[in-house]
Amino acid sequence: IRGNLKKIHSSAMTLLSIVNDILDISKIESGRFEIIPVDYDLPSLINDTVTLNTARIDENLIDFLLSIDETLPCRLFGDDLRIKQICNNLLSNAFKYTKQGSVIWRLVCERDGNDVWMTIGVKDTGIGIRPEDQDKLFENYSQVDTRSNRQIMGTGLGLALTKRMVEMMDGSIAVESEYGKGSEFTARIRQKFVTDVPIGSELAESLKNFRYTDNKLTQGSKLNRLYIPYARVLLVDDIPSNLDIAKGMLKPYGMKVDCVTSGAKAVELIRRAEVKYSAVFMDHMMPEIDGVEATRVIREEIGTDYARNIPIIVLTANAVVGNEEMFLSKGFQAFLSKPVDIMRLDSVIRQWVRNKEAEEKFLEREFEEGKFEDGEPGAENPESEKKILDSLVKNWHIDGIDLKGAFARFDNDAKIFLHILRSYAKSTPPLLEQLRAVTQETLPDYAIVVHGLKGSSRGICALDVAMKAESLERAAKTGDFGFVKAHGGDFIETAEKLLGELSAILASAREAVPGRKKARPDRNALVTLLEACRQFDIDKADMAMEELETYEYESEADLVYWLRETLDVMGFKKIVERLQGVNP
Repeated sequence: IRGNLKKIHSSAMTLLSIVNDILDISKIESGRFEIIPVDYDLPSLINDTVTLNTARIDENLIDFLLSIDETLPCRLFGDDLRIKQICNNLLSNAFKYTKQGSVIWRLVCERDGNDVWMTIGVKDTGIGIRPEDQDKLFENYSQVDTRSNRQIMGTGLGLALTKRMVEMMDGSIAVESEYGKGSEFTARIRQKFVTDVPIGSELAESLKNFRYTDNKLTQGSKLNRLYIPYARVLLVDDIPSNLDIAKGMLKPYGMKVDCVTSGAKAVELIRRAEVKYSAVFMDHMMPEIDGVEATRVIREEIGTDYARNIPIIVLTANAVVGNEEMFLSKGFQAFLSKPVDIMRLDSVIRQWVRNKEAEEKFLEREFEEGKFEDGEPGAENPESEKKILDSLVKNWHIDGIDLKGAFARFDNDAKIFLHILRSYAKSTPPLLEQLRAVTQETLPDYAIVVHGLKGSSRGICALDVAMKAESLERAAKTGDFGFVKAHGGDFIETAEKLLGELSAILASAREAVPGRKKARPDRNALVTLLEACRQFDIDKADMAMEELETYEYESEADLVYWLRETLDVMGFKKIVERLQGVNP
């Protein structure tokens, strides 16, 4: 049975590859084939390619070797999906035509101003190519030496596609081969520069030894984060769960985080300048005033040095919308794509949020006053509770969510992760309701809502929901009402199924920790919160809110959740109105 299943799987993958190749070559010939650049993680690209191709050597006596240097950049800007396709086409051919010996995959990157030239080399000890056949290699539907290779499956499109894609990236491809001894294909493509940070010797060694996947999941927990409680940043996003995701990722840095849900509110806070923020993290797509327009108003219309110079970092879940250079030209200092990469976020914080002078003054004051703490933020959690929650989360399974990857994204902190999952479960249903009554006229609003759902779903690694949201967003933006009507219901059904499973495991978390339940929220804590909001004292309000969130409540749980949501967007007046008349 296992053997038959492997044959079925192999046949299906071969058929899928043939169909994809035919579709791609048709797109190229009709002029509709696109290169879509994004900011991507090079080690992840290498690992994904290795994972796919190791399956091809199960039944062959072949050594698969990687030649990669520790100086390769961590991140580049380009079409990573097409680069994987190029690498996979070259490696697939190498494995098909090599029965024994080795296949060597080589990657080299050279900086050239704002560009990086990537060289992809694949060398094998296979059957080789006759000199007279080498000119035919890159023609459509061309297979050389068909008499000898009649047992090998394929359409003859792989190398033709590879050549077209390489040329669309301003590159070139060449082959050297000796018949009977092997071949070497070398492609050279242009990518955009993102960072000088190299992958380093440890990561390079992990990739060469095919151990990268496990290492990547623990990479975030080994990250040596700064502790910068003197910093205060403003988060701007119209989706509450996106705000919670970002706050969760910023919490280990110890900084104060304020949130607003619109570009207009962000502009007003910078205009009033009652708080001088270290930086603003600004979502790109928002209703009414988007991130680009809000940044333009801050830079050009407010007229203060503070507004002109405050670092603004753009956050976007839509990698297709332009590139980093476009955002930099619009007044932003840096670019973060959603889901936010933990290493890239750390790099941005070190460059644009950290203030070494403020850091030195803060440390001096802490030592003088005897307040210096050597614990990590969040160390107030009882150890027994932490162990219970950590163990619980690690054993969870939900179809449609990569829980292990998501947990690692939030520093393997169960308390933060549970808060974010609860936020997603609470804020998603109202957004789904907004999508039900879509019309041709409301497609622009539909695109904004589904864009937000794409970002929040990616934030918790709910990839199936995120991919369906992306397809609907693309259709809504192009005015394809037929596609939205045909697939919108399936998207809502998939999201609601996910929310049902999520609610069940969140309920299990509430039952797991003993001594965490109360009949209702403590009145003294509510009064403290009320007074803090009357005085616009965000630090005191946060302390009161943390005390309230320590417990699960038999009644009035919705009040606590509403208070957190409202405080996160600094709705002090609303809280004062809601809590008027509360007595200890």
